[in-house]
Amino acid sequence: MARERIQLSYICQRYKIRVIDVKARGDHYLLETNRGPKELHIWPRLDVLRWSFAWREQLARQGFREVERFIRTRDAKPYVVVRKTGFTLNDHLRDVETFSPTSEQANQCGQIAARMHQAQAMSEYPQVVDLLRREQSHAESEVKRARELYQQLKQSPKGLGQSFRWVVQQFPALLERMDRSVELLHSPLLNEELLAASHLSLGPENWAWLDGKLFLHGFYRSTLSVQPRDMSLYLQYLYQQDETFERVDAFLDGYEQIKPLRYEEYLLMLAFLAFPAPTWKQVEQFVTDGQESDEEAVGNIRQTLQKQQDLDHLLLHLARRSERLGRGIANEPI
Repeated sequence: MARERIQLSYICQRYKIRVIDVKARGDHYLLETNRGPKELHIWPRLDVLRWSFAWREQLARQGFREVERFIRTRDAKPYVVVRKTGFTLNDHLRDVETFSPTSEQANQCGQIAARMHQAQAMSEYPQVVDLLRREQSHAESEVKRARELYQQLKQSPKGLGQSFRWVVQQFPALLERMDRSVELLHSPLLNEELLAASHLSLGPENWAWLDGKLFLHGFYRSTLSVQPRDMSLYLQYLYQQDETFERVDAFLDGYEQIKPLRYEEYLLMLAFLAFPAPTWKQVEQFVTDGQESDEEAVGNIRQTLQKQQDLDHLLLHLARRSERLGRGIANEPI
């Protein structure tokens, strides 16, 4: 702890601020300073830090300044590096609350997300193909584990409880969804030369409404993936607000005003959305932890299955949007 305090003191001295108080806040430190509250973030990976700095600055050069940027040090550096660990400082936004956007705001979010993706694509991440390989490998390994577990369960002794048998009966449909996701992730239509890096997720926590404008913030400890992995999760969030497509279409329309989506990007969104990760996690835990008498666990699985089935409407809607690009996939099983 003493060494950590010394290191923090050294880092803070690199900036034109006087620190009054320091509080640990999970993934960052909140600093009360003579120039207002600041956040000090730690970056274990310098390549991700440099990439994150580059796309934020590129976004600002495009004219969008409602994004968190790194405060410069006394010697005008955007970050501090100590023993191969990066540190950045940014303004802390007080009393920021997440919000559920209106259709108009969703359209603006789409435009900003497109500009962010453009900026990220221009700020080249050196191992972007490896990000796709990681997604493919993860999906394949999960399918393999699920299939092996299902084979074991089919050979289990008879006389298991009704709830246990019901859970086992969900495996064929579960595996079909997982296989479809893997198939889409390996589509020959994916052009690796056009891949670009982005974050694993884009959520309501990344948006704030300040002074009548949308503000983009966060992404400090985010795992990276390929575009549009982050967007697919935000579309899911928008759809689940009221299970209509109004805000989903508003977001996509705003996005495509700035950056038209390619057909293979729709394929990737469908691949990420089709993979039933929450259901698989609950089913695996139910079976391996011996929860066959846990009715609450069974009820949770039923609810998650229903959410996945409801999400199929979003997948079909996205597939139909992709038909505009001349390669209809709406009638294929998703």
